[in-house]
Amino acid sequence: MKKILACTLALTMSALMFASCGDSEDSSSKKDAADTTTTTTTKEETTTTTTAAESEAEVEDSTADSTADSSAEGGDGEENVAKPISEMPATLKNYEEASVYFSTDMDVASIIEPFAEDKGSGAYYPNTDESQVNLTIEELEGIPMIKVEVLDTKTDGDGSYLIPKIRFRMDKLFEGQEADLEKIFTVKADVVTKAVGNFVGDDGTESLVPGNFMGAFVTQPSDGNGGNGWNDLYDFGESEWTSEWGSYELVMRPGIKEGIATFVNTTDPQYVSIMRWGIPNQADFYIADLRFEDEDGNVIACANFAKQ
Repeated sequence: MKKILACTLALTMSALMFASCGDSEDSSSKKDAADTTTTTTTKEETTTTTTAAESEAEVEDSTADSTADSSAEGGDGEENVAKPISEMPATLKNYEEASVYFSTDMDVASIIEPFAEDKGSGAYYPNTDESQVNLTIEELEGIPMIKVEVLDTKTDGDGSYLIPKIRFRMDKLFEGQEADLEKIFTVKADVVTKAVGNFVGDDGTESLVPGNFMGAFVTQPSDGNGGNGWNDLYDFGESEWTSEWGSYELVMRPGIKEGIATFVNTTDPQYVSIMRWGIPNQADFYIADLRFEDEDGNVIACANFAKQ
């Protein structure tokens, strides 16, 4: 009698399955498992029930792991704790094989500069949003980096820091090896942000974090007429709200716009430029290295700036 009832139940559920066009493969799998449980002995039912419980536990564990990952990336979980800056060197993606390394004894002004010269006392660039910057070499955890210190704030409004706009002189980085300039397909930079003053939230809470790091990564090749092009190839939008520092890799590929964004074989001035949009809090950023790659991903070394 039990066998007849079981067969009847199985046929009824099969008919329901075919009648329902919205069932997924998962639904079918669960139905088959339910049928098997119905027709097995008590011992098998116990085994199946235990397996289902284990599967449910696995799903719960998976959900917990997912939540933990989310928290670690900037959520409100306990895992979202400040990291010591001693961990920073391990986050640099290109430092082991970069094209350009910096040293404490180098002439910073010879390879990197603000977009324009100082116009004199008072506002740095009247009627613009550009800030005066102080460019120096500073070691962070034993790594010499170019430090970009932003000096100016808005004189009206909320007093936010103005925009630092800097550019690397490609004619100096590739001096004596200008033929390599036109081989550049990809440009990468490891950048570190570091809080100087507290960020004050809307609720008045203060935290020593760098906050937002947003801006543009740009190539300015020679136009052949004494000027330079402008190719905004990568708009970055990063932030750090937990630790005192953040670490990011900037990547742009001028090679995908050959003839427009790529550098040319010349001794004329050409630039790799970085702009960081204005932020309300005081935070410096550091450039740890530059890496130039050809179309096949091979590193193009700058002979005069090899690792010491």
